[in-house]
Amino acid sequence: MTDFNSFRNAVLEDDDLQEAVISIINTATTNGSGLGDGIATLAKTHGFTITSDEVYAHQDFLGQDGDLTDFELELISGGQSVVQGC
Repeated sequence: MTDFNSFRNAVLEDDDLQEAVISIINTATTNGSGLGDGIATLAKTHGFTITSDEVYAHQDFLGQDGDLTDFELELISGGQSVVQGC
């Protein structure tokens, strides 16, 4: 398993990492850049080695394992609350 996939799995299992990723996405969206570097830096602080290029190369990771997770649904919805079971 690559460090990107390991980091992705760690994010999917950790609410604090999910919040950090969403914060990086929001900041990058506001600034118009910095997403790859922000995610790569976050990964590094948690012991994973990924590059900004890998972040962009894997930006289509949503739903790779089948059904979308709640976190992935939140990313798609732009942080809006997702109603379960609808």
